[in-house]
Amino acid sequence: MTDEIRDGISRTIATAFPDCGVFGDERVRQGLEPPSFFVGLGACSSSPLPGGLISFKQHVEVVYFPERQGDYGELWSAGTRALALLEQIPLTDGTFVRGVARRCAVNDGLMHIHATYHLRLKPAAHIDLMGDLQRRVTWRE
Repeated sequence: MTDEIRDGISRTIATAFPDCGVFGDERVRQGLEPPSFFVGLGACSSSPLPGGLISFKQHVEVVYFPERQGDYGELWSAGTRALALLEQIPLTDGTFVRGVARRCAVNDGLMHIHATYHLRLKPAAHIDLMGDLQRRVTWRE
């Protein structure tokens, strides 16, 4: 599920910012060509819900590397635009997931955009390890 969230964010940003590179799971090495985005996964948690469902939360941080260092207009323009894009992202199965607690801030000359995605999941199907038990009933008179 975490890969689907990261991939949905990456596709959404790549579509909205066609002139920017979008990096995800790989490390950003020296020589990165700005402007570009890095999509990083943060803290992840799950907890049980009534009815056998699972509450799943995934924090995501998107970092924008500006073309011109120190250009706060560029940073805030890209940051607020990306923040709006993270409100709702498509998953590979065609459903959408909504980003909550979205915020952005400039730190060390980069724009950091944060969002948390909350899903309610059905657990994987339970498989009986012992096989099916059958009860045989015989009638005696």
